[in-house]
Amino acid sequence: MLWLLFYFVAGASSVTAGDLTHHEVLDEDGKFVVFWTYDEDQIEFETHVQTRGWLGLGLSPNGGMPGSDIVIGWVKDGHAHLTDRYALENSLPPEDESQDWELLSGYENDTHTVLRFKRKLQTCDVRDRVINKDTVRLLWAWNDEDPVQDSGPSGPTYHGTNRGARSTMLLWTGVKETTLPNNVLTHDLTMANLIIPAKHTTYWCQIVELPKLDRKHHLIMISPMITPGNEGMVHHMDFYLCHQPPNMTGIPHDHTGHDCADPNMPSEWNGCFMGSMLATWTIGGLNFMMPDHVGYPMGEDGDTEYVLMQTHYDNPQQKEGVVDHSGIRIHYTPELREYDAGILQVNDNFSPLMVVPPGVQDYRVEALCEPGCLDAFLEELGQPIHIFADVLHGHLLSAKMRTRLIRDGVELPEIARDDNYDFNLQLTRVLEEEVTIHQGDILMTECVYDSSGRDTVTYGGLSTAEEMCQSFLFYYPRMNMTFWVPLNTLSFMGVEEIDSWNFYVDGMNISIMSPPAMTNMSYLDVVEGISWNNDSVHRFNEHQLKGTYASGCMGRPATMVDWRSLGKERHLPDPESGPPTVNECLDRTTGGSVGIHNDLPITIFITSGLALITSKFFQ
Repeated sequence: MLWLLFYFVAGASSVTAGDLTHHEVLDEDGKFVVFWTYDEDQIEFETHVQTRGWLGLGLSPNGGMPGSDIVIGWVKDGHAHLTDRYALENSLPPEDESQDWELLSGYENDTHTVLRFKRKLQTCDVRDRVINKDTVRLLWAWNDEDPVQDSGPSGPTYHGTNRGARSTMLLWTGVKETTLPNNVLTHDLTMANLIIPAKHTTYWCQIVELPKLDRKHHLIMISPMITPGNEGMVHHMDFYLCHQPPNMTGIPHDHTGHDCADPNMPSEWNGCFMGSMLATWTIGGLNFMMPDHVGYPMGEDGDTEYVLMQTHYDNPQQKEGVVDHSGIRIHYTPELREYDAGILQVNDNFSPLMVVPPGVQDYRVEALCEPGCLDAFLEELGQPIHIFADVLHGHLLSAKMRTRLIRDGVELPEIARDDNYDFNLQLTRVLEEEVTIHQGDILMTECVYDSSGRDTVTYGGLSTAEEMCQSFLFYYPRMNMTFWVPLNTLSFMGVEEIDSWNFYVDGMNISIMSPPAMTNMSYLDVVEGISWNNDSVHRFNEHQLKGTYASGCMGRPATMVDWRSLGKERHLPDPESGPPTVNECLDRTTGGSVGIHNDLPITIFITSGLALITSKFFQ
């Protein structure tokens, strides 16, 4: 199973426009740049666009126009104009009766138009989107001509190709980068000029060496190093610590490695997957710096000198001859911080035992951290742990994700949530307040998938066309647990015993051993034989959520916990609801509630490209 230390963050920058703390370059040519800042009540934007005509900025649920909250503005004859609009289709969006965007200032020079405006995060206008911590697609467009009028035939004219969308998190609260210590050291972990295989999905494994240290250091920052031009093919990189030094005999330092599924890959390398993970990077990420009081330990007695670097290449066009030397740069220091960091991974299994039926808009999967494992390692640690960040990870069908916390049978506030998840933007969500985990607590990851665009079953697996349901929780102080493995028992399908748990290589060919009526049938035969309709989907999902699962965990070599004895079969918990959330838009005259635009029906659009995607803005 995967074990994580670092994901990387995007959407914020040290580059600012005055007092604005975040910025994004929305187009590939750098012609549309947006800056913003926010507080608990409102958000303020400033757009810098290379045009002397009109510009548009929109908040979209999926990268398309329908359902979007849009502002259009321009500067004409020295006067700035701004209109609040909403889109129901791919055409010029009409003006909103409630003009909730407030123009603050605007000007233009020989090349650019600059507008500054603000809005409340929650306007209670049915035609406005609530601005929260979910992922949002920022629509952008411009035309080099000013409108004659705000609307009508003389209103904003068609933008042509000057349009698009980019995913971001407007209310992202990442760890702010600070000045690195003077004694910081760096080391690069990169691919050795690999020629990327000309096939859709490749997991490539290569051994790389860590710096040789004579005492303990703390890793405090990681920076991605993606080969220019390969940004769309390098999907993610994982770096596993090899606690048992791999067999390096006859393998030069510039050896390009093996396909991770290649039977000729040295068997010693597979043992690295069972250890802790030093780092991981995924598409859409930039630098990540640990909080000031936390660092990841390196150079302790018995630590490894080797890392297995596993890179996922996504090459749907099967391009040939593409050379890659992507990797990461680690920043570490001998100046130790107060706490050692660790990661808890709460995920479903990456195998065909995870099933998403076709043609379903909201299909729920839940993954549970084995309570017995967590309690045993917390007892060994002798104190609670404190979660300070979370990474939610799914693939193309993932629409909503959240990390849940249950204590004494009661659901507590979520650790992290995204009801507008985008596969192409997977950021580290630094918590506003650390969450303390005690013995007896239950951690769960919940994923909602939208398979309405598929007519075949989607299984769990490693490729982007398959699915995952994962949450990575950054915490301190570090425990001796490395990971746990949840497995659905298949009892709800009438399966009593299977002959293999080989999920990564031959998982699709799991044979059923009992009962006798199903002997010699494959698990795949059973699933593919289901006739999917509303009733069968509902029954299948209910059985998955209420059936039994088996799970276990693994500890680091230093642990005294007998983790091999901790695996059990159990049911997913059914907690009581916590305190109800307050509806900020309560209608005082009728006692009802005003509709919120985010809850209107929308068409989910999933793309496997970069976070920068094409939109039919105003088309």
